[in-house]
Amino acid sequence: MALAACSDSNDGDDPGSDNAKVDRIVVTPEQSFLWTGEQFTLAAFAYDRDGALLKNVTFTWSGTDSKVASVEDGHVRAASSGVSLVTASAGGVTSSPVVMMVVDAPESMSTSDEYIAQAAELGLLTPAEVLTYRVYAAFSDPRLPVQYKGRASGGFDTDALQDIIDQYDTLPAETKAALDPYLVPPADGASWLAPPGGGGQGLGNGRPTCKASTDGWDFVNSTQAKVNVWYQFTVPGQKEKAALVSEAIEKDIWPKLIDVLGFPEPLPDTGGGCSLNSPKLDVFLVRNVDFRGLTVPEFGAPYQSSVFIMVNESLPPDELKASAAHELMHAIHWAYRTKSFQMSYGWIRDAVANWAIDAVYGKSIQLEQDFANCYLSTPDLPLQDRSKGHCTGSNAGAERDYGAYLWFQYVANTLGPSTVKSILSATQSVDTGVEAIDNVVPGGFQKHWPLFGKMLWNQAPVDSKPASFSTWDSLKEPVKSVDAHGDLAGAAEKKEELESELKNLSHRVYYFDFKDPATRSVLFYNGFFEPKKAGKHLKVQAMWMDGAGTWQEEDWSDYEFVGLCRDIKDQRAQHLVIILSNAETEPGGSVTATRAPYLKRNNIGCWKIQGTATVVEKQAGWTGLGRKGVSTVSYEVDASGAALNFKSPLFPDTLRVGANLLMSPSGSFSFEVSYGDSPCSYSFGPANFVIAPLSGFLKTNPFPELHSPDDAVTGWLKQSGRAYVGGLVDNSSVSEVVTGKDCQSPHFSVTGGLLVTNDVNNEVDVNPPTVLPDGRFVKSFSASGFTFDWSFTPQAQP
Repeated sequence: MALAACSDSNDGDDPGSDNAKVDRIVVTPEQSFLWTGEQFTLAAFAYDRDGALLKNVTFTWSGTDSKVASVEDGHVRAASSGVSLVTASAGGVTSSPVVMMVVDAPESMSTSDEYIAQAAELGLLTPAEVLTYRVYAAFSDPRLPVQYKGRASGGFDTDALQDIIDQYDTLPAETKAALDPYLVPPADGASWLAPPGGGGQGLGNGRPTCKASTDGWDFVNSTQAKVNVWYQFTVPGQKEKAALVSEAIEKDIWPKLIDVLGFPEPLPDTGGGCSLNSPKLDVFLVRNVDFRGLTVPEFGAPYQSSVFIMVNESLPPDELKASAAHELMHAIHWAYRTKSFQMSYGWIRDAVANWAIDAVYGKSIQLEQDFANCYLSTPDLPLQDRSKGHCTGSNAGAERDYGAYLWFQYVANTLGPSTVKSILSATQSVDTGVEAIDNVVPGGFQKHWPLFGKMLWNQAPVDSKPASFSTWDSLKEPVKSVDAHGDLAGAAEKKEELESELKNLSHRVYYFDFKDPATRSVLFYNGFFEPKKAGKHLKVQAMWMDGAGTWQEEDWSDYEFVGLCRDIKDQRAQHLVIILSNAETEPGGSVTATRAPYLKRNNIGCWKIQGTATVVEKQAGWTGLGRKGVSTVSYEVDASGAALNFKSPLFPDTLRVGANLLMSPSGSFSFEVSYGDSPCSYSFGPANFVIAPLSGFLKTNPFPELHSPDDAVTGWLKQSGRAYVGGLVDNSSVSEVVTGKDCQSPHFSVTGGLLVTNDVNNEVDVNPPTVLPDGRFVKSFSASGFTFDWSFTPQAQP
């Protein structure tokens, strides 16, 4: 239905030229309740003696108490508790006063929606009243009962109007009458912003109807523009803001999204809607609303619709532009005929709309980044989650999905922005945004979800890469991680369990920092190893900085256990990041680990164990010292066992695990003989020897939860944690001098056993020693006339 035409922006305006014609002035709204610090915009309507609304009137505004509320050009700023009466004057005529009641804001305050929901839960409100009050709160309608006035929601838009549309046919007649003015374009004579006495025409054919009037409104653009941008000429400063929005749409937003990226044009309102002046898309600057922008579809068109857009006129210039880009993308989405109800696609709508800000303005306007924390603060929630309470600052009331633009920023920069268009197009044939993405993106979520999760880290080593949110968009905020100190803090062992449930299309991020060199052996248990083997689309990614300051990036998904030996320079993790990703797409699903993943660490040396071992042999009947060996020895893992890619065949499905089973000795020892065994006396040395290769071993049991197909290894793992065994033997020939009656000299022997740590019975170690709580290997062992004493300490690779 075409309405009465309004003047074009090319018509000349002469501010104040109509002042002499003023016969009556009405200021709306008649009253308002404000919190201290709140701002509010009044509109003054001047009429001539024939009742015609005058356009070119300059008003003088005044208030009875500027300490309570200041007023300038109709813009009220509440300052302190009290009451101020505000009037507007022009041409010697003064309006009736409107009441500005100001109250100190409570220290802790909920939003109006929260207060209304609480009242509904207590049975104090009917469903119709809940819906009505939600709308009143969103549009600052003075009919909202004062007990439901809360703080600004911080949301980008409101769902209240869409809820009216969805429930309209079931609403009582009085509720429809109260809400109808909010369902027609603001510039229409039946709207909530119509001049006094003009709004709320009522119902027509069961739907809100428009009036053939646009009094108080004008559009700022030329008739050749793609979009009409409307403003109220009764509100000072709105025309300039409308011009800014129009220029942004015509020069930046429309050309980028539609002409360059190829998105479809919004549908013209040539059907049964309210076609104001032309079938073009209409954008309206509106005042005193609790949202940045809002796109409203026609009635009875849930799949595809023409729309009108409202933008909050109080926004600063860059936010006006960004909000216009966001809402124009909503209008574009409504141009697709989706398979299911358009609103059922939920999260993808606001995520793509916020991405559109970046698509148009790049780094020059970054409003979308104000919502990044909504998503980055909750990586453990599914991509589709739309809950509130996750955003911070002025956007605290926004839904989480506004931050999900990051996914589309990833898609656009990785696969090209045309992929985003293809995803929206795919909603014409599938029921959900997730299905659309999985059908369009090469490799689907299985390939890209882990890559996206890793990129969310957004700090070293990710943020400096060409493909990163930092590089693409100068985003500074990283994903929220669960942080823990990796160091032992004086303990012998420490274990951190990770969450065992991973929701579909979610991530969990963990960060550990290490500073203490006494934290030596580290083991990660991947509790998602078995579900991954069973076909679940899971990924475990790790990034860690080594001792040289170089970041290592590894995929741990196919390993049940992964080790790090911090004694080895190349494995000396200073920072460790673990990212768990679930690319399963079933809504509401999750994957549970076989057992909770964990990161375990202890102070057991894992590269080199160094110290001294002393053996004294003194058999029964011997006198004197006996046979004594003193070894200065180092047990060290093989070079291959110290490699970053070490995989022991004794421990399948592991990485850097098992090198501790064979630590080989090197060093030297001294040996001397001095004893008597009547009637002979024996002597040798002392003399020094070099420990030969393969002359001994040391093995430890730092992580007994490991398992192996090898029976001998399995037997060893059954020993207590921190157990170790070692041996050292040398077969160098010794020529002992023998003196005494009837004694033969020399006596030839070998140096023999230099270290034995415990008994062995049927190839099973009996009561092996354990590493002391401080990490030292110290003990004595005696058997068959031999006494072994040793003291070793772990060493770090320089």
